Amino acid sequence: MTSTLLKFVLFVAVCNLLNGCAGNKATQLREHERRITDLNERALDSAAKGYDTDARKLLQEALQRSLAQDDRNGVSLTLLNQSRLARHSGNLQLASQLVEQALVSATGTIQYADAAQEKALQELAGNRLAEAGRWAEIARTSEQSSLLGRRLNLLARIALLKKENSEATLLAEQALAANKHDGMELERANSLRMLGTIRMQAGQLDEAEELLQEALSLDKQQAASAKIAADLEALSELAGLKGDKSLQQGYLQRARTVRENKGAVPKQ
Repeated sequence: MTSTLLKFVLFVAVCNLLNGCAGNKATQLREHERRITDLNERALDSAAKGYDTDARKLLQEALQRSLAQDDRNGVSLTLLNQSRLARHSGNLQLASQLVEQALVSATGTIQYADAAQEKALQELAGNRLAEAGRWAEIARTSEQSSLLGRRLNLLARIALLKKENSEATLLAEQALAANKHDGMELERANSLRMLGTIRMQAGQLDEAEELLQEALSLDKQQAASAKIAADLEALSELAGLKGDKSLQQGYLQRARTVRENKGAVPKQ
């Protein structure tokens, strides 16, 4: 074999080795991302079934793996899910610590809006409406994907709690349009429920019932037990305002049955 041919063969071998390494690294990265996603999904499923200890262990494993790979997206996602789990468990102090870490990790990324929304929800859980509104607005302005309707829904919810019904109506209508455009059916149902509640408070009972029934239909399609219960409770209140005590009790009993059997942790 000539010297020139030998050098060519070695060059091809090195190139193939490097390409193989690059391919392996890409494969390893994809496997890591799938593993982190799988761990987070399994944790959410465990939490939905009431197995909080298992959920925490799965999320801790996901966090450790993400930190070991310097994976900011994985770290941010896992911290957010840990924070949500702590909030739904009533541990607001731990939830606050975790969401602050998530905000730092997600700074400058597409996940920052999710972290800001979680911060807003925690402020809302503490009945700090002004801070909740501030963080909800940060979530809205930080949104870079297709979740604008979710951000607007939270702002509408806060406005409704502050009894700013005109502002809540405007925001919920904007949210409804955005959610319909983006195919976000659960968020669309949230918009409809809020608009139904606002119409009910304004005495527009027939229109309120139409909106609430549409929300109920969407939530049933998505098998969202917690949302179905909320729809039924709103319809029960509406039936009471109409003076139909039998229907009121019927809706209330259905809502109670759903809540007793749902065993689910909401996604936000």
